[in-house]
Amino acid sequence: MASYPELKGRVAVVTGAAHGIGAVTARLFAEQNSRVALVDLDEAGARKVESEIIAVGGTAMTVRTDVTDEKSVAAAFTTIVSAYGGVDVLINSAGGYGRLATVEDITVEEWDRTVALNLRSVFLVCKAAIPHLKRSKAGRIINVSSISGRTISSTTSPAYSASKAGVIQFTRFLAFQLGQHNITSNAIAPITTLTARVVALRSEAEIEKIASQVPLKRLATPDDHAQAMLFLASDAASYINGVALDVNGGRIMM
Repeated sequence: MASYPELKGRVAVVTGAAHGIGAVTARLFAEQNSRVALVDLDEAGARKVESEIIAVGGTAMTVRTDVTDEKSVAAAFTTIVSAYGGVDVLINSAGGYGRLATVEDITVEEWDRTVALNLRSVFLVCKAAIPHLKRSKAGRIINVSSISGRTISSTTSPAYSASKAGVIQFTRFLAFQLGQHNITSNAIAPITTLTARVVALRSEAEIEKIASQVPLKRLATPDDHAQAMLFLASDAASYINGVALDVNGGRIMM
């Protein structure tokens, strides 16, 4: 694993940190000696990750948060800044959707829930974090989009795809506005990744079919995406701003 000694002591806030890509990302930042805030509605899951980090000598804290609720997000950052003194890296990993759907069969309620989880949450968390990131010497925002926000697939949710595309455009807007404050804003766009959620939503045959379409002939693991985010948070990426990084094994090339 690459080593980024400059990340030592920096405060990394990771949403969706209880499971999947968020959990692995939180662990990797802790391995770089960052101080990690695990932000998730699933407090038990986040505390399990926290315990694992602390057990190997890392620094982590769990902050139970509904990232779709403005007051909950504001309270979370009050807690984090009180404990750690500031924020240096923000990773918006919370997201997902409940089921595969079409435009015809998705309900308005399901659409609103999905867009809130994937796009409204990124807006709310970034808005709360920006005043603290402005005080950092190396502020970083890294938003997790999706291959579904870069291209069209019949095996996803239209609300998920639309909201993840919105994450990319919102990230560009952040990059344009915040660059003057030495804050970089970038997104990663993961391919279907072998997380527990994906395994529950897709059949083994569907997973094999997706993997067969990737030049590398495998699906991504959460670690693939976490490593990309470590790089974007590092000093080596200090001039990368407004980028949507496709972490998809070559499945799409843009």
